[in-house]
Amino acid sequence: MFRSLMSSWPLFFGLLLIMIGNGILVFLLGVRASSAGFTTTISGLMMGGYFVGFFGGSHLVPKILQDVGHIRTFGALSAIASAAVLVHIIAVDPVLWTVMRLFTGFAYAGMYIVVESWLNDKSTNETRGQMLAVYMIITMAGLSVGQLFGGLDDGITNILFLTVSILVSVAVVPILVTASQAPEFSEPETVPLRRLFQISPLAFVGIGLQGFAASMIFGMGAVFANIIGMTNQQGSIFLASFTIANVVMQYPIGRMSDRFDRRLVILIVASISALAAAIASIVGLSNYWTLLGLTAIFGGFSMTIYSLCIAHANDYLSPSQMVGTASALITVNGIGAIFGPPIIAALVDLFGSYMFFAMLSAVHIGLGLFVLARMYMREAVPAEAQGPFIAVPDQGTAVAANLNPETAWSELHPELVATEDPLTDNPYLDMPSLQKPSK
Repeated sequence: MFRSLMSSWPLFFGLLLIMIGNGILVFLLGVRASSAGFTTTISGLMMGGYFVGFFGGSHLVPKILQDVGHIRTFGALSAIASAAVLVHIIAVDPVLWTVMRLFTGFAYAGMYIVVESWLNDKSTNETRGQMLAVYMIITMAGLSVGQLFGGLDDGITNILFLTVSILVSVAVVPILVTASQAPEFSEPETVPLRRLFQISPLAFVGIGLQGFAASMIFGMGAVFANIIGMTNQQGSIFLASFTIANVVMQYPIGRMSDRFDRRLVILIVASISALAAAIASIVGLSNYWTLLGLTAIFGGFSMTIYSLCIAHANDYLSPSQMVGTASALITVNGIGAIFGPPIIAALVDLFGSYMFFAMLSAVHIGLGLFVLARMYMREAVPAEAQGPFIAVPDQGTAVAANLNPETAWSELHPELVATEDPLTDNPYLDMPSLQKPSK
């Protein structure tokens, strides 16, 4: 394991740099958009451009990667991301900034794909789980550090914009100079969305709502902090609290979901998240530290829904079916993310800042009600039949699903992909009309 980590340090170091840059930029653009006089709705559309670009990059870059190769693709995408940051300095224009967010999202999706596929190539069946854990920690830690650095913005100089450009540019250096041979790459096959809904309606709906909520936070969190009067330092800590709490709570909640009905855990998580967000919508900035605590509670529980939904879907699949299904789930998550920032921005413009947390609460109440409906419609998968929970970074792409150690053994049996069907072969299918009777 230690040897695998050491050989992967250029990838992890490059990933850390681009995540720090991403964290800084997310906060910086939200604050600067508000100070430049952008309406909340315009800011939401602008920040939502990132998720549109990310969604497009997730689907287009794999095709580019197969033709161009890892090193040249990463270098080109790093240059695009770096240049896009600098363009923000040229003119403070919402249309221009929206286009740059599109390019940034596209570039970041591609860079994640390169890193994830390279890590997958370097992993053995014994080290996949550890590699995925390190990948997640570095991703979340880098994003948190960047968000905290964003609080240093003085609102006047362009030092932080330049810093992000430098970080993204330097990130490519250790990868370009590494002696490792670039891996072969094949794009993961994706399960059709209709098929995905048949396999697991709860995973389908849950991960879509999670993408919607997460994009509201990371797309509009800095704007919300500015609207209610937080200083830049307070706002950066506020935004980072979501991410830090996510890292802390992933594994305790995941282990709990391995011992009990995973739907019950999702229901508890959604309920706690809804309650914390509802109280936060009332508290506002009247008590900053109370708001910060509620934010951490919300982030710590809500952000685990991403991994819980993937684990829940995996409970109805064989290892050979997991990668394609995870790819489809991440597509649904990306679709949900596209709509989060513009919708919450419009609601805040129309009804006031309290709608930020009120909408987050409503989303999780809706998820909780859907979980109750699914629990009523069918029996639970026995705890002993559930697969182990694997924490998956919600900043990554479908390629990261290959790092799931459960999928490793299926590589030895590629014929299973063609012969197994989760709609007929699984006794715990998540569809009441197709469920096989229990003995």
